[in-house]
Order: sequence, then structure tokens, then C-alpha cells
Amino acid sequence: MDRVRRILWSVASMLGLLVIWWVGSVAFPAVLPGVGAVVEELGVILTTPGAYGHMWYYHVWKTAEMIFVSLVVCLAVGTVVGVALGTSDWLETATSPWVYGWLAFPSLVVVFLVGVWFGFTPLAGYIGVPIVVTPFVVLNMWEGARNLDRNLEEMSGFFGASRYQTFMEVIIPQLVPFLFTSVRSALSIGWKITLLVEALLLTRGVGFMFKRSFDNYQLTAMMAWLVVFMVFLFIVEYGVIVPLHNYMTDWRPEIEGVQPTE
Repeated sequence: MDRVRRILWSVASMLGLLVIWWVGSVAFPAVLPGVGAVVEELGVILTTPGAYGHMWYYHVWKTAEMIFVSLVVCLAVGTVVGVALGTSDWLETATSPWVYGWLAFPSLVVVFLVGVWFGFTPLAGYIGVPIVVTPFVVLNMWEGARNLDRNLEEMSGFFGASRYQTFMEVIIPQLVPFLFTSVRSALSIGWKITLLVEALLLTRGVGFMFKRSFDNYQLTAMMAWLVVFMVFLFIVEYGVIVPLHNYMTDWRPEIEGVQPTE
């Protein structure tokens, strides 16, 4: 019943958004294209080649490719560094100021710097996006490592568990919620930086198509590309991340009246 209720509330919120969009387009037609116009433009985008003769799925794929390669790098580096900081007092004391400085470094400056260093090439994006996103993963995993229950590790050793068993069956399950928080943070920040890199440095990808539409003052095309990319993100979230999260946390007991947080 709760699942049905959540689905109904989600549908209601989407319908509410469409109503607000329609009202806004009627009140401010010069700055907000109508739903019908965007749907019509969406049909054009999905059926005809765009910039340099590429279809829409080419641009979406290139953007997705950069996001997910960067995501793998961010999670690998951020998890190792974050867990190291959370489990070593001297390392935490020595390097924590650098992590906070890394977090504060302006993303736009990073994009400009990688553009100067590596040119207007995809390599700039593959390096720039992880530079911006990795510290957020470090921060999440750092907090997760600091909250590990040391008593469980001691208990596993008392019962003769090997280091590998302790790591896989005691430490990893405790870090899973923080890992999925890191995935969502990295994905939400990473796609914004990816679009920025594509808009400023590249000639392919959804970000480039946004910039191209902006340069030609094609607001309807910008909204249509936004719809394409939002659908892609919803598919990733509810088709990949949510099922994987449910699978990896199905061992957690459900307690009536308690709602686990993510």
C-alpha cells in the first residue's frame, strides 16, 4: 500500500509540475515555451540529425560516457582516500585542510584550467570532472569510515573471521549507505560539470547542444534537450541505482515506525 501511495504522489507531483509549466508559459510566453511547443520540438530532435549530422542518441551517449567514466574514477579514488582518512587519525589531521580546500576550489576555474592544459578535447572533461567531483565522495566516505562500529570488527576477530571476511561482511555493509549517497552526489554534481565542459570546450554532447541552442536563442530546443536528459537521468536513478540499492540493503531489518535515511 505504501508503494502504491508513493507512486500516486510521484505522479501527482509530475502533473503538478506540468500545470505550473503550462501556467508559466501562458503568463510569460517570451521566456518559457509551452508544453506543446516543446513536445513538437522534441519530435524534431528525435527524428532528424543535429549538429555535424549526429542524431540525439550520439550526444546523449557521449555525455553519458563521460559521466560514467568519471563516476568510476571518482568512486574508486574517493572511497580509498575517504576510508583512509576515516580510519587513520594522523592522516586525517595532516590532510583534512587539503580536502576542505579541494571542496572550495571553484568548478569553473577547474574547467578553464583543464581546457588550457589539455585543449578543447574530451580528455579535458575526463580529467576535469573527476577533479571537481572526487572531494564530495571523499567527504561522504570519510564520514562513513568514522562511524564504523569497531566493536563488530573485534567481535568478528573473536569468532575467528579472516580479514577478508571482516572486510566483506562487516565493514562493507556498514559503508553501503554512504557509498550510495556518494554515488548520488557524484552523479548529480558530475552531470552538471560534464554539461559545463561540453558547453565550453567540446563540440558534441548534450552540453554542446544546450550551448548551440542558447547561441541561436532557441529556447524551445533548450527545453526539449533538457527533457531528453532528464528522462535519461530518471532511467539511471530508478532503473539502475534504486534496484541496486534495494538489492544490497535487503539484509537490513524493517522496523515498524522507523524509516531509514539515505
